[in-house]
Amino acid sequence: MIRKEFHLKADNEQEATNGRLSSFIDVSRSGVQLLKVNSSFKAIEFISWSFPHSSTDSVWAERIAEILKNGELNEVASTKFSISDNQVVIVPETLFSETEKEKYFNFLFDSSEESEIVTQKLTNTDAVGLFSIPKSVKEVLKEAVSSSFLTWTDSILGNSSGTKVYLVLDEKQFSLSILKDGKLIFSNWFQFSKEDDVLYFLMATLESLNILHSEIELLMGGFVEKGDETFKVLSRFISKISFIKRPKNLTYSYSFNHMAEHRFPFILAAACA
Repeated sequence: MIRKEFHLKADNEQEATNGRLSSFIDVSRSGVQLLKVNSSFKAIEFISWSFPHSSTDSVWAERIAEILKNGELNEVASTKFSISDNQVVIVPETLFSETEKEKYFNFLFDSSEESEIVTQKLTNTDAVGLFSIPKSVKEVLKEAVSSSFLTWTDSILGNSSGTKVYLVLDEKQFSLSILKDGKLIFSNWFQFSKEDDVLYFLMATLESLNILHSEIELLMGGFVEKGDETFKVLSRFISKISFIKRPKNLTYSYSFNHMAEHRFPFILAAACA
């Protein structure tokens, strides 16, 4: 049920043993990723485990716990944990109040006593992010947890022109973020079961924002490849499609060339924060 899909290693053993190492562990509903970075800000090792999408929190926590027992997750100087999930809300800072965070969150989601709502400030815009983490998952991680999606969202904001649409696919859900001249105007997650669902939610969102599909630049990441069915469906309507690039804040071991740059944007953003 749990499968190791990638293990990218350091260029040489010395890179993996010399100096101070930091590790970043990101958990999603369909997998866990581990990234190790050395003191020279070089990504030297990456492991990805995948499992069937876990819609039940207790099952999700059990799968994460099983992976964390793996001997390959050796302790290093520091480890930071993050979560990429669809229960995320972004609130303008002028409207935000810590005492009212459950109210903001419940506007879109039904919060549960079995989950904790966490606040995360965005630095590149006047907004505050809220995300939910199941208590069962937090108990397994045993550390402070950030939202890698919110960290990644913060990283794409800034100096750009035109309308850019970022679409990052997981196994059964995808995030959709829309920027107008570098400013975030839309952010949401959607569940999908077939490729046409992705097109439907994208076009419906553009229509609701009065944006013509011919005017956007679509940048894709996650579980998508050029020529697969999702790409084919979208390319029939969107002429400008490219893939998300890796952050330039890091350098990468040669083995990272064996993995598509756009596959895991959230954990790479978390490592650059």
